[in-house]
Amino acid sequence: MASVKSALRPAGCCANAFKELRQQVPRRQFLHTVHSPRKEKIAFPTTIPEQFISQIPKFCRPGKGTKELKVHPPPAFPYDTCKDPIAAFTAEQLSVLDPTGERKALFDPKNRQGAKVGDILRVTFKNGDPFAGVCLNIRQRGVDTAFLLRNKLTRISCEMWVKAYSPNVVGVEVVQRTEKRKRRAKLTYMRYDYPMLFVIIIAENIWR
Repeated sequence: MASVKSALRPAGCCANAFKELRQQVPRRQFLHTVHSPRKEKIAFPTTIPEQFISQIPKFCRPGKGTKELKVHPPPAFPYDTCKDPIAAFTAEQLSVLDPTGERKALFDPKNRQGAKVGDILRVTFKNGDPFAGVCLNIRQRGVDTAFLLRNKLTRISCEMWVKAYSPNVVGVEVVQRTEKRKRRAKLTYMRYDYPMLFVIIIAENIWR
């Protein structure tokens, strides 16, 4: 005969199952905010014994006036003193590298008597031999202005970029001007155009 405990076991399992199937009611909690009026500032008492004044912080002691802050004027805006800093820096450097202004006038594109592409130029250096060649390109970059010369040395074509305002450059001379004004600003086609090689041959003879 089964015991009473074994007979009640199925009923206990059903009770656990019914607990899971119950509808879960979410808990609700109501909150509200109460805005209280701002508290009025209580005036600091003026009648305080002297022995207690040293215990009060300095910024709370009675009779202390407000500290005056020094207001300095704003610094000068750089744009008011120098509106174009790049041009000012370039002019300052050119006054040191080219005090006479001859080199600047030589490579000025507005100067008709200046050096143009296609001209034969001869450059003299402080250290090393001079170099002559056909000017293929003039790169206008302010202080970094440079020009490209091409020549043939020992039947080998060579090119050299020369800084116009370099301290190592003593002088730049226009040996021979081009017959006609070139339409292009860069004469790189002279590297492959064989009819134009006679100009390079002339430059080679001048360099010798």
